[in-house]
Amino acid sequence: MQLSEKLKTTIEEHPAIISALKNKNKDNKWDNFTRTQFNLVAKLINKQISKEVLANPDLVEMNLIIGKQSLEKQLHALRCSHLYDFIKYLGNLGEYRVFNWVSGKTLQSYWSGGDAKYIKINCLVVFLQIPFSEWDEWQKVPEERKEVYHNTLSRHSLTSSGFSRSSLSIIKSYYLGDYFLYYPKTDGSRNVIKTPFILKELENGQIIVRSVSEGHRYSGKVIGIRDGCLYINCQNLDFEEMEQYVFNIGLETKPQVLFGVSTTVSVRNRRPVALKNILVKQASEDKNFESIPETELAFDKVFTNDSEEAIIVSYFKHNTNNIITTNSCRKLEDVKNLVSQ
Repeated sequence: MQLSEKLKTTIEEHPAIISALKNKNKDNKWDNFTRTQFNLVAKLINKQISKEVLANPDLVEMNLIIGKQSLEKQLHALRCSHLYDFIKYLGNLGEYRVFNWVSGKTLQSYWSGGDAKYIKINCLVVFLQIPFSEWDEWQKVPEERKEVYHNTLSRHSLTSSGFSRSSLSIIKSYYLGDYFLYYPKTDGSRNVIKTPFILKELENGQIIVRSVSEGHRYSGKVIGIRDGCLYINCQNLDFEEMEQYVFNIGLETKPQVLFGVSTTVSVRNRRPVALKNILVKQASEDKNFESIPETELAFDKVFTNDSEEAIIVSYFKHNTNNIITTNSCRKLEDVKNLVSQ
């Protein structure tokens, strides 16, 4: 399959590419380009694709711009344990290093009439920042492949995948800021933890999370909004543990309070546990907010006024389903014994 004329023309007329070629005293006659010129174009394209991936990591996770085997090879070569490590690697490349999503040699072959793979075409479409729902319009898909290709797109629809540019834009517009995260302890103390929880955008467009939980530092990424919920993945920076958050946002914009759940591992028995979470956004901007230490609030603490802490502790105190624990079982007989206990 060859590149569509629409796709080729739009790339040729891209302002950033035209500007770079002029700065290098290159003309814009792509038929006469040398490998060096195509390498320059590839560098510009690859930089932009990496920026898009930092904002929309699902482009990689869903294997839309890099094949599964190629991704596994990259993870192995870069000694990345998780996809998040690979995304972090992309964000740390700096100004003069780029990840090679598409090479100058590959581009030269396309402009010489060579066949293009779907994934490489997707890379070029991502570079042009084409909305996901319009990707098929930029592909020159053979008739015998149309049904297969459209079925692939339908499995990753714009509204259900959660990685769309609009999803990240909504988060940047309404949900960035400083929050206090409240959740019940899993050590049986019936105390509530209050700790800073920060959502912020980096210069490269990536939305990250910073928090401290029971003395452990957490860093993570915002996946996106799916079905009215905000999804966040966090990595414990002090030992091997992942924590996933899902917060219910519905159709609210700039809410003061977000309810959600987190899944993690109990500090008592190292078993999976799910916790009810409450995020309360802070109105004032404190430059040292990230340095505020976490606080333990006891159920029996006496509050003298209707403060934020008083309201949250009262809520947890009057709810019995704040924690879901799990058991270790090997056979159905083990489950039966749990019921009879």
